[in-house]
Amino acid sequence: MEFEGDRNVYLRDTWREQNMICGILPINPSSSGLWPSPKIPDHRANIKFYDYMFPHVQIIFLIVTILWQFFHFFLKRLGMIRFTSHMLTGILLSKSFLKENTPARKFFSTEDYKETLFGLVGACSYMMFWFLMGVKMDLGLIRSTGRKAVAIGLSSVLLSIMVCAFIFFLILRDVGTKKGEPVLNFFEIIFIYLIQCLSSFPVIGNLLFELKLQNSELGRLAMSSAVISDFSTSILSAVLVFIKELKDEKTRLGSVFIGDVIVGDRPMKRAGTVVFFVCFAIYIFRPLMFFIVKRTPSGRPVKKFYVYAIIILVFGSAILADWCKQSIFMGPFILGLAVPHGPPLGSAIVQKFESVVFGTFLPFFVATSAEEIDTSILQSWIDFKSIFIIVSVSFVVKFALTTLPAFLYGMPANDCLALSLIMSFKGIFEFGAYGYAYQRGTIQPVTFTVLSLYILFNSAVIPPILKRIYDPSRMYAGYEKRNMLHMKPNSELRILSCIYRTDDIRPMINLLEATCPSRENPVATYVLHLMELVGQASPVLISHRLQTRNSENASYNSENVVVSFEQFHKDFFGSVFVSTYTALSVPKMMHGDICMLALNNTTSLIILPFHITWSADGSAIVSDSKMIRKLNKSVLDLSPCSVGIFVYRSNNGRRTIKETAANFSSYQVCMLFLGGKDDREALSLAKRMARDSRINITVVSLISSEQKANQATDWDRMLDLELLRAVKSNVLAGADIFFSEEVVNDANQTSQLLKSIANEYDLFIVGREKGRKSVFTEGLEEWSEFEELGVIGDLLTSEDLNCQASVLVIQQQQQMI
Repeated sequence: MEFEGDRNVYLRDTWREQNMICGILPINPSSSGLWPSPKIPDHRANIKFYDYMFPHVQIIFLIVTILWQFFHFFLKRLGMIRFTSHMLTGILLSKSFLKENTPARKFFSTEDYKETLFGLVGACSYMMFWFLMGVKMDLGLIRSTGRKAVAIGLSSVLLSIMVCAFIFFLILRDVGTKKGEPVLNFFEIIFIYLIQCLSSFPVIGNLLFELKLQNSELGRLAMSSAVISDFSTSILSAVLVFIKELKDEKTRLGSVFIGDVIVGDRPMKRAGTVVFFVCFAIYIFRPLMFFIVKRTPSGRPVKKFYVYAIIILVFGSAILADWCKQSIFMGPFILGLAVPHGPPLGSAIVQKFESVVFGTFLPFFVATSAEEIDTSILQSWIDFKSIFIIVSVSFVVKFALTTLPAFLYGMPANDCLALSLIMSFKGIFEFGAYGYAYQRGTIQPVTFTVLSLYILFNSAVIPPILKRIYDPSRMYAGYEKRNMLHMKPNSELRILSCIYRTDDIRPMINLLEATCPSRENPVATYVLHLMELVGQASPVLISHRLQTRNSENASYNSENVVVSFEQFHKDFFGSVFVSTYTALSVPKMMHGDICMLALNNTTSLIILPFHITWSADGSAIVSDSKMIRKLNKSVLDLSPCSVGIFVYRSNNGRRTIKETAANFSSYQVCMLFLGGKDDREALSLAKRMARDSRINITVVSLISSEQKANQATDWDRMLDLELLRAVKSNVLAGADIFFSEEVVNDANQTSQLLKSIANEYDLFIVGREKGRKSVFTEGLEEWSEFEELGVIGDLLTSEDLNCQASVLVIQQQQQMI
């Protein structure tokens, strides 16, 4: 019996060997640890723990993360971004350094199951990168960019492609040949210059985010131009894929046609699916995202269920895009754009996934894609001469065709160069495209190696140059005119009203009421309640218009602000639009919240409360905040539009327009005009206030004896006289404006004039006119206590004058030159 049993075992093993279908049985993905149990079967006893799938991948993740963090620790001090460190890590682990048949090379090589696993992890990493970049983008910022972004976007990509095609196929048609033998095939040449001419929206967005330029006017223009170029090329690509599908269907079905329509409907189904998915993202998915935001109480985190459900849809969209023969990242990217950026939903998704995607998975994708880079195949200049020429010519053409339209639109030279460098930046999209083409065999190993080294050089050089030529202090300064003087007649006046303390609410509403909102001249008010961040890790920006209020949380003590301005909205329903925000931030970053919100909403005026508040009778100072004063000065320096600093004081019981109207009197406003762009801006606001029958506007123009005797010769004075002439014509036409001209020859006479009228008005409107030399204020600058108010504003708020009227100091938008 014992012999019979051994014979049966022998026959069974022999039959298995003869009928084996798979040569290698799937191994257990998890190891048994560093010290395996003695009960492990013999066939697993000699397998090391790192030979198993999961430990192997985890070790590679660890090595890649340590290496790129090590490189980035040094390179970030040179101004380089994380992608450069990712590329260096990939090259260090590639064939260039790890030679064939070495243990290290075998450990990192993608063979057997590793090729499938690494490809899957890399695809998921790439897909999540595109999704997160879509979430971080605010498409609302792009709607107002106008023709400039369209011109730059189309010129940078489509025009570059046409010019490069003309150059390579008519002028440089011999490029890519070596002794009559082709080195680069026709498709390689087309593929290289096409990718070089593209500007990827996520790549440019990631560059701007890392350089912290995404909220600057330059960054906004670059992202808008990239969206235009990406959108146009995506449509072109989708059409080409559809045509190719039709041709393939024609080949599959033979010559069976009905007219010009192919009987096979697979391409039509795929095209219809793409259209349906885009409509789903716009009309179903995005409204659902706003519904989630609305259901989330202010200051509360989004439920995890919503976040995980969105991620499931993201993976589903990638599968759908692949079925439609589109790139797998297109579906996730479209869904990312449909998610409202910022808090609470967009911030929750970014905060949850950004670290792991950008810190671990994305470097892994770059490292595994760079595995085939082999610098040893570059033996001579002729090996990469043709590729170098194509890349260089494409870069020069794209750079020039980006600079030219920007310069023609009047952008400063430095900003034109910076914009061209941003649009010419190459990153993970281009590297992924070259890696995919290499895997499919459409480009040669030498081509892939040279192009990868170029992307490394491009990503290492452009960010430091941008930091050198672009001044970050001008990041919020605008190219467009965003002030009251240049507004179109009867257009909407957009104002950002900042609230520091609850005492600022009533004076701010009174000032907004004075701007005469009506259906013919509406006012859009964006109210920002600024609070110092205490005990939280990251700043918070809450939109009370999108999120529901929670009475238990009280919206970070912003309830009074929200309720007061909602009542203001109801009082002027149809004439006033109100959107309220709360910003919790550290004091040194608050000016960024103010400028960003003003830039996002294209406001014409920012109103800031003065840092000092007085008692009701004006005899004592109630509060004096150095932090608020420093904040106001930062906004004055960096603002993208005009700025007003509002010094509020009670005036013997006549505190608001409603109260003065109830007492059958008028709210008295005086505009002091000395000349200059700030005074012209202040006069534009005063003219708007004059439309309110409850307000009496008096314009007092100071003029010297010399100015009165001589005709104006300088341009600035001519602009002043032209605006004053328009005011005088309004007075003659019966408008509610009183105009007077006072002859003043020195600063002493200016002081005497102000003292005589200091208590005749409820509100003074003056221009700041910082640094402007004038005979009216000569010598007074040395005695100014608050430079942010200008000479006249400081004099009106000084104790010597004993003025009990409120003062609004206006500074016109500081435009780029």
